[in-house]
Amino acid sequence: MFLSLSSQLSSLARLSFWRRVHKYLGWVLLLQLICWFGSGLVMSLLPIEQVRGEHLRQELPVPDWSQAISPAVLAHQHPQYQLKLSQQGTIPVYQFNKDKERLFYSALTTEALAPLAEAQVKKLARQQYKGDAEISQVQYLQQAPFEVRHLAAPLWQVQFADDEGSSFYLEDRTGKLMSVRTNNWRVFDFVWMLHIMDYEDREDFNHPLLIIFSATALFFTLTGALLLPWRRKKRSDL
Repeated sequence: MFLSLSSQLSSLARLSFWRRVHKYLGWVLLLQLICWFGSGLVMSLLPIEQVRGEHLRQELPVPDWSQAISPAVLAHQHPQYQLKLSQQGTIPVYQFNKDKERLFYSALTTEALAPLAEAQVKKLARQQYKGDAEISQVQYLQQAPFEVRHLAAPLWQVQFADDEGSSFYLEDRTGKLMSVRTNNWRVFDFVWMLHIMDYEDREDFNHPLLIIFSATALFFTLTGALLLPWRRKKRSDL
């Protein structure tokens, strides 16, 4: 009888311990669980095509390459660069890339392209914009804003006076559209930050904070599963 009582007391002590662990883990995880579920819901509700601004993009006409001069001489001058075909409106362009450096040459004359004037940028932006809103602001940026942190500067930012808060980011020499940012994208980017818990760059989902909270959430679930049979047994004893 003494052994039976001792065993019951030991079981109750273990149960009390796991209940306290489960309770405190729940309080610690509550805010982050809300962030995880809430951000996941928001991301699932936002159509990814609208987040990327694909519904606002309009492709430029394909340039006529029949009159283009061979890029052999330019390629010989830049042996360490990667050649890429591009365009400035309907003008064919040779683009040479090396790390973050970019060089642009007209494929019709092989002359280096000068930075675009604001009037040219506005024209090219309208050609690549599928909406009908007016341009509200044009800026030539020497540093890429945070929302296009992956792009190389300098670049042009063209803002449209539409309901979506659209911003177009264009190359400074070709005027080619590189990224579209809208209010939907900004909301998505914010909740993505909450979801992966990367509050600085919003890109790394392998950092220690996320791993620790994920492991803690798993442990919280396991302690809940461990307590479930005890709760059922307690109800059956009543």
